[in-house]
Amino acid sequence: MKKFRSIWVAAAMLLAVLTGGCQRRPLETLYRSTIRVIVKCIWKVSMYPDGIKPSGVTMYFFRDGQFYTSLTTANVDSCEVQLPKGNYQLYMISQSPEEYWKMEFEHMTNFNAADATLRTTTTPNWVSTRSLVEDPVVENPEILYAGVSEQFVITDEMTEEYQQHYVKLKSLKSKAAANAATKATLDEEIYKYEEMVQYYTIRIPIEPQNIVSQLWVSIYAGNADVLKSVRASTSGMAKTFELTQFTTNDESAIQIISQWNLTMDDPAKRVGHIDGIITTFGLPNGEAPTALRDSTLNVSALLIDNATVADYVFDVGDKIQEMPPNQGYRNLYRLIFGTKEDPIIILPDVQPEGSKASGIDATVDDWEEGETVEIPM
Repeated sequence: MKKFRSIWVAAAMLLAVLTGGCQRRPLETLYRSTIRVIVKCIWKVSMYPDGIKPSGVTMYFFRDGQFYTSLTTANVDSCEVQLPKGNYQLYMISQSPEEYWKMEFEHMTNFNAADATLRTTTTPNWVSTRSLVEDPVVENPEILYAGVSEQFVITDEMTEEYQQHYVKLKSLKSKAAANAATKATLDEEIYKYEEMVQYYTIRIPIEPQNIVSQLWVSIYAGNADVLKSVRASTSGMAKTFELTQFTTNDESAIQIISQWNLTMDDPAKRVGHIDGIITTFGLPNGEAPTALRDSTLNVSALLIDNATVADYVFDVGDKIQEMPPNQGYRNLYRLIFGTKEDPIIILPDVQPEGSKASGIDATVDDWEEGETVEIPM
C-alpha cells in the first residue's frame, strides 16, 4: 500500500509541476501549426505574346534555404498553401516541366541553380559539314514564364494567432449550420473572425515574365525572285536559362532558322529580302552584342532550277542589335544584312526547272546539296 501511495504522490507532484509551469492553450489550436499563404500571380497583358494565360503553373517553395515542397495547379491567378514557421522564398514556372518538349529542367530543388536547358536535336548534315564550331544543335524554345517572390517570414506567433481565429471561425460556422435559429445571432461574430483570418493570411505577389526572346534576321538580295527555299543556322546562342537569376549561363549552342518569307522590295530591279524569325534564350552569359563575339550565320539558298545551292557565311559579332521586343517577349535580337539600295548578295540568275512555278517556300524542303555556288561576301 505504501508503494502505491508513493506512486500516486509522485504523479500528483508531476502534474502540479506541468500545470503550473505551462501556459494553458485551447487544445484545438495545437493540432496544426501552419498559416495560410496565398501566392498571387500578377499577369500583365504585355507579358504574353498570344494574349492567353497559361493553363497551369508550378511553384517551388524553399524554407530556410532548403527545398520544402512544390505544387502544380490550374489556379494560375492565385494559389493557397499552408506553411509552418520559417524563412521562405519561392519561384514559379508556367505549366510543369513534363509539359515542355523542347526544354529540360535541371536542379529545380536548388533555388540558385534551377535552370531550363534547350534539348539537343539531331544535327542536319548541311549544318555539320558547314559549321565552324562544335556547339550542339538545339531546339528553339517554347514560351516559358518564370517569376521569383520576395523573401517572407512565418513565426510561431503568427501561426498560433491564425490557428486560434481559424478554429474559432470553423466552430462558429459549424454551430450556425447545425441550428438555423442561432445563425442570425452568430453572423456578427462569424464576420469578426472571418476578418481576423483574412488579416493573418499572408499574401505573396509574383510577376511572371516570359524568359524567351526572339531572333529576327533579314537579308537583302539581288535576283531575289530566283529563290526556291532557304535554310540557315546561327552559332553562339544561349543554351541554358537560369530561372531564378533571370539570365543565361555560359553554355552556347547552334539554332536553326527553318522558316523564311520573301518580300520583293523592288520587282523591277528584282531586289527583295528574306525574313527568318525564331525563339531563343538570347546570348550566353547574359551578354549584349559585341565585336568580340565570333558567332556566324550560315545560310544556304536553293534556287528555282532545283540544282543550284548558294551558300553564304555572315559574321555576326556586334551586328546584332537589341531592339524593343515584340509584345510578350523578353528581348528582340535583330540582324539586318544589306539594304534595298545595296543588297548584300546577288544570287545567280538561273532559270526555273522545267515548268515548275517559281517562288520561295515558306518552310525548308528536304533538298539535297545540289550544285553549290559559293558567293564571296
